[in-house]
Amino acid sequence: MIAVPAAAQETPYAATSQGAHCALRADGFLACRYVVGRDLEFTLVRVGEKDVKLEILRSDAEGDYVIEPAVNGRCVMVRYGRRSAAAGGSELVFAAVSGRNGMVYRSLQECRVGR
Repeated sequence: MIAVPAAAQETPYAATSQGAHCALRADGFLACRYVVGRDLEFTLVRVGEKDVKLEILRSDAEGDYVIEPAVNGRCVMVRYGRRSAAAGGSELVFAAVSGRNGMVYRSLQECRVGR
């Protein structure tokens, strides 16, 4: 009898999209919180503003997903962490989260042109 994995590894795009929640704060600015897998949690504060701020609440390079701490063209990159890479996740597969609108994209190019 062949063992079948209980669940396929979620892509960074799927995991980030599923864990996204945006809401207006009391100060009138949009903030988006992302809980990605078991080891990554971050917030984008002042989404849509030129001074959007990335706050990394939880990140573990050994975990299932990791975030690149620098904002690249108003986009934040989420990649497989070491645990997911060891389970077959590719370093070339990632998600790009937009500081312009809080949306999750499959490519950096889509993120940069997203409105």
